[in-house]
Parts: sequence; C-alpha cells; structure tokens
Amino acid sequence: MSSLMVWLALLSGALAIASALFVGGRALLANLGQIRRAGFHAVIKAWLKVGILRPMLTQLGRWLLPFITWNQRHTLTQLLLRSASTDLDYAQMFAARVLLTLLGFVIYLYAVGLSAIQERAMRAELLVDILLSACLAAFFWWLPIMWLKQRYRQRLIAIERALPFFLDIVGLGLGSGHNLQASLQLGCNHLSDGALKTEWLQTLGDIRTGMARSEALRQMSMRIELVALRQLLSALIQGEALGQGMGQIVEVYGTQQRAQRLMNAEKLALQAPVKMLFPLALFIFPCTFLVLGFPVVVQLFGLQP
Repeated sequence: MSSLMVWLALLSGALAIASALFVGGRALLANLGQIRRAGFHAVIKAWLKVGILRPMLTQLGRWLLPFITWNQRHTLTQLLLRSASTDLDYAQMFAARVLLTLLGFVIYLYAVGLSAIQERAMRAELLVDILLSACLAAFFWWLPIMWLKQRYRQRLIAIERALPFFLDIVGLGLGSGHNLQASLQLGCNHLSDGALKTEWLQTLGDIRTGMARSEALRQMSMRIELVALRQLLSALIQGEALGQGMGQIVEVYGTQQRAQRLMNAEKLALQAPVKMLFPLALFIFPCTFLVLGFPVVVQLFGLQP
C-alpha cells in the first residue's frame, strides 16, 4: 500500500507537469504566426493582460472535451450564464476542475510527506490517508461550482436591492408618456453598474436585434431565479398580451417591493439577537465569569500574598 501511494503521487505530479507542458506547447504552436508577426514579447504581454491561465484552460478544455457529458455541459453552461461569467465556457470550467483536483491530491501528499507514507505500515493508517486525499480532491473538484453558485447568489442579492429604485424610475417614465422600452432604458440610465443593469441592458439589446419583447422578458426570467423579478416579468408579459396599462403594473410591483424590502430588514434585525447567542456564550460570557470569579476564588482559598 505504501508503494502504491508513492506511485500515485508520482503519477499525479507527472500528469500535472505533462498537462502543463502539453497545453503550453499547444498554445505556442497555435499562436506561432502571431508570434512571428508581432514578436514574442508582444504576445507574452498580451497573454499577461488577458491572463495566463485562460489560454491554458482553453487548450486543456479542447483536449478534455470528449470526456464531458451532455449533462455536465448543460449544468456548467447554465451556471456560467446565471453567474454572468460569459467570458468562460463549460470546457474551461471542466479543465479548471480537473486541474484543481490534481492540485488538491498533490498538495495533500506533499503535506503528509512521501517518507511518512512509506513508514506507515498499518493498513488502517494508509486507508485514512487515501480517504483524506480523496476528500480533499473532491473539495477541489466542487470548488469552481461553489464559486459560481456563490457569485450567482451575490447577483441575486444585488438585483433584489436595486429593484425598488429601478421600478420607481420606470414608473416615472411610464407616467410621463414614454413607452415600456423607453422607460426601461431610462431606468437603466439611472441605475449604477451592477447585475440588474447588466440583465436589463442585455434584454433591451435582444429586443433591438428583432426578438419579440415577450420572448426577451421570458429569457430574462429563465436566467434569474428571483421570485420578485419573475412575478414582475410575468405580469409585464401578461399585460402586453392583454393590452393592460404598464404604468399601473409597475407602480403596484414597486410598492410591493418597497414593502418587501422593509420586511426583510425587520427580519434580519430580529435574527440578530439569535445569531449573537453563540459568540456571546462561547467568547464573551467565559471571559466575564473569569474576571468576576477570580477575586472570589482568591479570597476563598486564601491565595492573597
């Protein structure tokens, strides 16, 4: 078992080095014409500006493309779309997961030490090493997915915070005589840079390219899994189909969102004392009891000099 662990470590390290050399060589060969025209230093500066890992992940993703299932492609594509990571594709994310998994396995073996693994003769200890290295590799395998989901949650929070102000501006535009598309553009002009502005600009861009307004709103609803925004988009699609006034719909939803935002703030304020119980009981109360009880213990046991 010890020799097996040593060979696994050597194989992982050799595979990581071979992958880096293979990807680097493919990137150099693919950009050989550009290197001859612009020069080696100019190409290196361009790579540093874009990022060194992105071309490597692109080449490695092309090599690993046959190993990516259709379910994984669909899942990664949806996560990249919802987290607004459009500069990456599913092949690059899969390549990043593979490299991080190998890196986690190598890091654990390096931290434990190959000599320590060789000295361990008990089968139970080797089994624990294998399980721990597998757990670390699994954590690194799911790390890009957790990063995408965390980024998506942050986008949802930013959208929920900016939505009431955006609806107020759109309602003012509709009340002043603008149509829905002009009012949405007016709201985007007054919004600060963020997730909500990016999504609405993408939706308005889809409408300008010839897509039906209802279809563009429906695609936006598919990209963002936020109940408040999905209700608003469904109401706009239904109002457009039935010929209802958009101003009243936006005004009602703006009032509802302001009330919901106030309720969320009150909910967080009520949750604060409950969340403070654990740090108080673990850190504050023991120190307080120590300060108050030390003079009593000194007097009881006569420890005064």
